[in-house]
Amino acid sequence: MPLVSKSNLEEMYWKKKLSPTRIAEICGFKSERSVRKTMERYGIPRRSVSAALTRKRKLPFTGNKIEKAFLIGLRAGDFYARRMKLCIRMQTSTTHKAQVSLLHAAFNNYGDTKQYVYAPNSGRPSEWFIYVDLHPSFDFLLHKPLDIPTWILHEDVAFWAFLAAYADCEGNWHVSLSHEKNFRCTFRLRTSDFNILRSIKHRLEKCGFQPRLYLDRLKGTTLGYGTLTNDFYALVVDRKTDIMRLMQVLLPHSLHSEKIEKMKFTVDCYRGVKQNWQEKWCDLRKNIEKEKISSNEQ
Repeated sequence: MPLVSKSNLEEMYWKKKLSPTRIAEICGFKSERSVRKTMERYGIPRRSVSAALTRKRKLPFTGNKIEKAFLIGLRAGDFYARRMKLCIRMQTSTTHKAQVSLLHAAFNNYGDTKQYVYAPNSGRPSEWFIYVDLHPSFDFLLHKPLDIPTWILHEDVAFWAFLAAYADCEGNWHVSLSHEKNFRCTFRLRTSDFNILRSIKHRLEKCGFQPRLYLDRLKGTTLGYGTLTNDFYALVVDRKTDIMRLMQVLLPHSLHSEKIEKMKFTVDCYRGVKQNWQEKWCDLRKNIEKEKISSNEQ
C-alpha cells in the first residue's frame, strides 16, 4: 500500500525537487527504491540526470577565519552537513522562523536556501526543514566537532564567533525576578557535548568570567519529546557583570533574531531603560511564540 498519494508524491519530487532518498525519510518508505517503484506505479516520470544535477548558485568559501569559526559553531550545534553528489548540504529542522532566517543569513552569500514544511512520523508537531547546497570548499563542515578546534580557542574574535553560533543553536537567555523586584538574567547552554562545554568554560574563565558547569540530566531521562540517549550537561552564566560582558561580545556575531531580541532586552533592563520589564518580557515571549510554525501551516 503506497505511503503517500500521487499528488503529494508529485509535489515533493517535481515542485519541491526532493530526492527519492529524502522522500523515503519523510514518508517512511523502506528505501529510495521503494519510492521509485511507487512513482512507476503512479506513472510519475523521473527527472533526467541533467535536470537532477542542475547547477545552482554555489560559490566557494572565502576562507575568512572568523566566518569559518562561526560556521563551525553552527555545525557543533544543531546543524547537520553531508555530502550530496557534487556539493555539501547544510541542513536542520525547526519550529522557529528565527532558525530559518539564521541559516539564510549564514549562507545566503554562498548558495540558495530552501525550506518546506513536514510532519515527523513520531507524532511531533510540524517543522520547517531548511537546507542549502554549498560548494565543495565547505567540506570542513562535514564532521561534527567533538571539541572546539585549537586555533579557535587561541584567537579571541574567532572564539566569540564560534560561541555566538553555538549559542544561536543551543543557548537560552532567561530573565526572572530576584530579591523582591530586582531583575536577573541567566544564560544557559544545555547539551550532551561535554568536551565543548568544558572548553567554553575554561576559555571564559581565562577571560575573567565565572561560569558553572554541571551534569543536568542523566541518560535515560524521559522528557516530553522522548528519552535522552546521552547525559546532558549545562553551562550557566548568571553574574550581572558577566552577562553584560557576554552579550557585548556575542551580539556583533549572533544571527538568531529571537536571541538578539532577548540580549538587547536584557541590556536595556540592566541599564534601567525598560520600565515594567516583567510585562514587556511576557510580551516578547508571546511574540516569539507567535512566530513558531502553526499546526495548520502547509
